[in-house]
Amino acid sequence: MKLRWIPSYQWEHTAGWEMQYQRNHIDGYSFLLPEYTRFTTGLMWLSNFRMSDHFSFSGGARLDYGKADISSYKDEYLEEYLRKNDYAADVIETYEWRSYAINRSFANYSASLGMVWTPAVAHTVKANVGRSFRLPGANELASNGVHHGTFRHEQGDPELKSEQGWQVDASYFYEQKGITFSVSPFASWYENYIYLKPTGEWSILPHAGQVYRYTGAKVVFMGAEASLGIDFLRHFHYEISGECVYTYNRDENIPLSFSPPASMRNSLGWNHRYINLRVELQSIAAQNRVARNEDTTPGAHLLHATVGGNIRIGGTVAEIQLSASNLLDKKYFNHLSFYRKIQIPEPGRNFQLLVKVPFKSK
Repeated sequence: MKLRWIPSYQWEHTAGWEMQYQRNHIDGYSFLLPEYTRFTTGLMWLSNFRMSDHFSFSGGARLDYGKADISSYKDEYLEEYLRKNDYAADVIETYEWRSYAINRSFANYSASLGMVWTPAVAHTVKANVGRSFRLPGANELASNGVHHGTFRHEQGDPELKSEQGWQVDASYFYEQKGITFSVSPFASWYENYIYLKPTGEWSILPHAGQVYRYTGAKVVFMGAEASLGIDFLRHFHYEISGECVYTYNRDENIPLSFSPPASMRNSLGWNHRYINLRVELQSIAAQNRVARNEDTTPGAHLLHATVGGNIRIGGTVAEIQLSASNLLDKKYFNHLSFYRKIQIPEPGRNFQLLVKVPFKSK
């Protein structure tokens, strides 16, 4: 529910209330996500102040309350299997309980303050600072088993606190006479960031590998995105863009697990009437800043190309596009892919034909 109030040209206010109820049932055998009910509600207020046509502020705050009631679940088939194979009693107890009974409540606040400044037609500057808050999910609190979509044994932590942190970000955008430029730096400081920690402990469950445990830690994120585009010789366009993220676990003085590597794209395009061509070189840096018990991933350079155009068919115009990815058939890995863990590379050379034919009716 939202209520909007505009007392003047300069001011605009929005108040809101949100409520959500979730219920997850399980049936059958062996589940990673337990049976649970979850109730959340929140109150928010947002205000916008337009100082002039070139400068405006916005700010808001939100109060949230959440309650999670998670049921315990014991895997009797797994318990019987472990007993028949003479596992120790403490090991059996660790694995047979796929979730423990948990009943917890969380409450906190989040807030933000931002501004937009357009000093001239070609320039736009934005900045924002805020505090975030997130309730832990049922899987983060109580899961204990194999996540078959990620090929990992994931364990929750019933003692997790809510995720809390501060963020600051800014952006600058310029566009004039065939030149576009943008840069967006950001930084985040978390007092309690919830993430999957590779423990180095080997799971006895099949197809699981090591155990990953949901953990709260003091974490720092920093990074930026930037791009530059130039039109030249009437029909040509060149663009370079890149992004990088730096993560740091302040509790253990190491990088955070599953941190994306830096990447860059160089593309050259040619457009003339009904035909367009585009060639792109994608460069992915090696990711050697990894957490303990996490594999490093080598970098790669990939070449892509696209050719497209319009063809008149009867009384309509069809759009045809042929794209080729990884033209050099480079073997490479995605550091964030679920398949990285089991050494499955990304797709090799592949082609895609796209045909769009509009249909008109009287």
